[in-house]
Amino acid sequence: MTRPVVITGLGVVSAGGIGIEQTWRTIEADPPCAELVELPSARPEDGKFKVFMAPDYRLADVTETYVDGAQLEREGIDRQRDIKHLVAAAGLAIDDAGLRSFPDLDLREVGLVVADEHPGVERLARTLYGAVADDATTAQADYTDLSEQIFALNTFLAPYLVARALHIGGECGFVNSACTSGLTAIDNAATQIRLGRNPLAIAVASDDPLSSGKFRWFADMHLYATDGVPRPFDPAASGTVFGDGGAAVVLEDEEHARRRGARIYGRLRGAGFTQDGWRVSAPNPASANQERSIRRALREAALDPEHVDVVVPHGTGIRMIDTYEARTIRRLWPDRGRQPVCLPLKPYVGHNLGGSSLLETALLLKAMAERRVPGTPGAGSAHGLDLPTAWESRHIRYAVKSAVGFGGFYGAIVLESI
Repeated sequence: MTRPVVITGLGVVSAGGIGIEQTWRTIEADPPCAELVELPSARPEDGKFKVFMAPDYRLADVTETYVDGAQLEREGIDRQRDIKHLVAAAGLAIDDAGLRSFPDLDLREVGLVVADEHPGVERLARTLYGAVADDATTAQADYTDLSEQIFALNTFLAPYLVARALHIGGECGFVNSACTSGLTAIDNAATQIRLGRNPLAIAVASDDPLSSGKFRWFADMHLYATDGVPRPFDPAASGTVFGDGGAAVVLEDEEHARRRGARIYGRLRGAGFTQDGWRVSAPNPASANQERSIRRALREAALDPEHVDVVVPHGTGIRMIDTYEARTIRRLWPDRGRQPVCLPLKPYVGHNLGGSSLLETALLLKAMAERRVPGTPGAGSAHGLDLPTAWESRHIRYAVKSAVGFGGFYGAIVLESI
């Protein structure tokens, strides 16, 4: 018999702030906007674009680490933006779950699953672009620094660095399934618990969006909203907007959580994943693979679509993906009057790419705990969906978080409030 899994800790780094409480208060009172950044680039016109930026911080100021914060700074962890966010988010989730104050808990028995699309790549790209910008004909980046950054592209280093910084010693792994990575990390961490390998496991995800090359690729494909305003499911949508940050959740055996008197944000009821293997940047319009992933998650949760109160879609503001997702929602819930609340969250934090689905899961769990649903800035009725236009009180018993990833990856999880 598998063990029920609950979520007992949330850690968030986002444009809304550091920590789940500050992020939640910010998006409710004064939602952040994308700001213009200037980055090294191969061409000057590619080096300026708008991003939802997380505030600057020192790891030592936001969470306790096993390796001294000053040592982490000397090692350059603060210069690896996604790694820094991974450590911070995981540490914040540990603190939020009260794990350090539980005397019988050994963090070396806690599992860890890390999700990131390509750790180290953007830092290396900025170094190379900087060298080109300094002197296009003679510049050569320092060989030692470049060789270290190339070695840092090994993905096994991401979970190693997080585990080392926080003294986590259980089963440890790395996943990359594009924008579904965070959901995959949650499911993998939950599997450790269900099989009795660990009583607790942390799923953490981040991505480094500060890339002029990545921006140029999206812009050339007409997938980036250059005005910095993501408009999911809006006829005026012009693309997505990157979001800096990361997030983590502490998953725990429910009996273990209740025995230690933990606060429980919600229960993980099910997960489902599919792949359509069609195009890198677009879902197959003839497929129903997002729908299949959601139905798989609902089947594992022993629920029907009509049980769902809220669905958080991927909601990028990229028209072809929004159209595909809207069709999925209409097929799952054909009676518009009985559709769950459709709640896109990227207008608040931007698109964190490989970390996006876990970041939005953390915000969804907070909404479930607060019994408050955020409105969607500038939302209207489109694609046969009705998006909330203002914050409202709402009890959410069952919720679905879904994601549509580049490379044909689809994922969904089902959450239950307790």
